[in-house]
Amino acid sequence: MTFVVKPRRSVIVYLKNVRQARQLRRFGVVNYISEKMKYAVIYMDEDDIETKTKLIERLGFVSSVSLSHWPEVDTTVGSDGESFELMIDPDELSDEPIDEEEL
Repeated sequence: MTFVVKPRRSVIVYLKNVRQARQLRRFGVVNYISEKMKYAVIYMDEDDIETKTKLIERLGFVSSVSLSHWPEVDTTVGSDGESFELMIDPDELSDEPIDEEEL
C-alpha cells in the first residue's frame, strides 16, 4: 500500500451567522472560524471543490464563498532564476561589544 498525496485547497466561507458553522464539517476539514469577522476556512480535496462550493452557497447562513489563491502564487524568490550575492562592508563589522547606551 502506497501513500498518495491528494491536492487540497482552502475555501473561505463568509457567514451570516456563526452558530451554524459546525454544519460545514460535512464538506471538509474546518480549519478556522472567526466569530468577529464571520468567516470560516475549510480544507477540501481539489476534485470536489466545484460540487461542494455550489452546495455550500445554497445554505441559508452563507453569504459568499471564495477559493484560496495560494496554489496559483509563485513562491520562488527573484525572477527567472537570477542569482544575487549579498555584500557586507568590512568597515561596518566590528569586534567591539555594543554598549547599552548605543542601543
